[in-house]
Amino acid sequence: MKNLNSVFAAYMIGWTVFFVYYISIARRTSVLREDIERLKNSLSRGK
Repeated sequence: MKNLNSVFAAYMIGWTVFFVYYISIARRTSVLREDIERLKNSLSRGK
């Protein structure tokens, strides 16, 4: 039972790292989609 705190701490650290990574990827994806839309609009105006 004395190791339970260590296991819980490791579990929480793991989930925290996962969520930070997920949020980072979500933001990058959002920025990339905006860039793609901007590029599409730029190309369609050039025709």
